[in-house]
Amino acid sequence: MNVLKLHELNEKQKSDVDNLVRECLKEENLERTLYLESDINYYVNMNSFYLLYNNQKLVSVLTIFQPLKDEAEISAYTLQAERKKGYFDVLLSYAEEELCGFGVKKILFVVEPESKSGIAAVKAYDTIYYKSEYLLRIDTGKIVEDRTHTDFNLKEISFDKHLDAVNLSQKIFGIELEEAYDIVDTAMESETMNCYGFYTGDNLIGICNVSYGKNSASIFGLGIQPDYQGKGYGRILLNFVLVAVKKYGLSSITLHVGSENKRAFSLYKSAGFQIQKQYDYYEYFIE
Repeated sequence: MNVLKLHELNEKQKSDVDNLVRECLKEENLERTLYLESDINYYVNMNSFYLLYNNQKLVSVLTIFQPLKDEAEISAYTLQAERKKGYFDVLLSYAEEELCGFGVKKILFVVEPESKSGIAAVKAYDTIYYKSEYLLRIDTGKIVEDRTHTDFNLKEISFDKHLDAVNLSQKIFGIELEEAYDIVDTAMESETMNCYGFYTGDNLIGICNVSYGKNSASIFGLGIQPDYQGKGYGRILLNFVLVAVKKYGLSSITLHVGSENKRAFSLYKSAGFQIQKQYDYYEYFIE
């Protein structure tokens, strides 16, 4: 048995992980793939990938996704023929050691409700149900532009508005200034992401980030300044973003929303988004 702890994966390792995950998903009729980049993690130098080999064959993988400072999401897959050999325990112990080195003690296990092996794992670790998250999707062909709101405009955040975007993100999402910088900087500097500002006149009142893939895009970090909330501006911002993304010629747009955020869930559903998948989060604290 050989375990690799890695900050990033090379192309061969990504291919091996993709093949392993694909086989595991097929076995249990699941859908959740792994994000194999570390660019969104709060601690950029954290080892986020743990690969376990048996006789030079990849048999188990665990990833850390850590967009927030004090908690990390753990996802893992093991080939069916290699289960019940303690491989997940081994990888988790390495991940716990890494997280503790950065002062992170809260873990969220991410599990599809249909995953028998995933449910067994969270039961074995005596976790506590924390929340559910829904993957929502809309086909771009169903997006209709609302042309009635001419007092607003949407445009990419320019570098002279960088600090305004950071301060607005901190105010909207209640996060620390450093974390707000990381989110905005990542979106502005990435070649596959945009950070959009929502304006009334010259006043920046909303923000939204978009990540672009080959055939679809993902929305995250959409919000309105607290003083302007409750006036329907979030619905206008969402429509502006959907229309802007539609112009890229992609087939669909996705986003994630938590079960605890009922207002956002209602907003997205009313805009035409449909539930594609449910993911359950279980809370676990490193002792």
